Amino acid sequence: MPLDLRSWPMLLLAVEEDELAHARAYAAAVGGEEVDLREDPWLADDLAGGFEVAGGFTVDAMSATVAAAEAARRAGARFALGCEAKRILLGGGRVDGLATDAGIVRAGRVVVAAGPRLRFLLRTAGADLPVSSSRGWLLETARVEPPPRYAIEQAAWPEQEEMGPRSADPTLEELAAGAADEPPLVSLLLGGRPAGHCLIGTSLGRSLLEEAEGQDTVRRLAERAVRVAPPLADVPVVASWSGRRAMTPDGLPVVGPAGSVDGLEVLGGLSSIGMITAPGVARRLVSGEHGAFAAERLL
Repeated sequence: MPLDLRSWPMLLLAVEEDELAHARAYAAAVGGEEVDLREDPWLADDLAGGFEVAGGFTVDAMSATVAAAEAARRAGARFALGCEAKRILLGGGRVDGLATDAGIVRAGRVVVAAGPRLRFLLRTAGADLPVSSSRGWLLETARVEPPPRYAIEQAAWPEQEEMGPRSADPTLEELAAGAADEPPLVSLLLGGRPAGHCLIGTSLGRSLLEEAEGQDTVRRLAERAVRVAPPLADVPVVASWSGRRAMTPDGLPVVGPAGSVDGLEVLGGLSSIGMITAPGVARRLVSGEHGAFAAERLL
């Protein structure tokens, strides 16, 4: 399976002056070196500063997902696609199986990895974890000439420990006061793809799973992209879409036993870094060494 894995340095970008201190600290932590953005005609000439981080790569996410699934099949895994798990079945104080669209599946161990809906399936077994949902948007462009030299990350994106509180489920009082109408945070993430197009993101806003799709975030993403890279102004946008991220209150993944029911475990809360963290978190599930990600911290 071709993964389109390519070396592509990252540019950690401070668009405005008030982002510069955070960008400089972030760059120092990851080995970034300051670059003169005025030498790059692809970028606006009034950006506050930028730091190049070498050693970055891009990968096609869909191909990587399919490759991982195929490796799992070859190792003996069996996928029931389009088959929803409705309820966790218990017997004698432990897991006994699942009720699914295809019928009863008997099992002595169930790992719930249902993303933003993780807590809803857990509740059928009398367990609950505060895994909330946030929404993020992406835009996809037509071919861009010339392509960007960097994968660009704006320094306005929050740290992991800040993302959890931003995505926490609102109280009824907060909803009544208009919490659902609060505009999401928008911070530029931009990457070129091997076919010549660009993906532009991203945003962070609370999501109650079934709310209407608002287009204002799409406008703000486009506005931010053109602010940073004026040559993008005339490039057509061919698609936009949103997805939901599973978030914990402290922004860290959650893995391991979920409460007192024997055989019931979870793997989730991977937020916006799932492609990077999922393999390592899965290894912790297998080894039983859950560390700071243990589900018991949220019970």
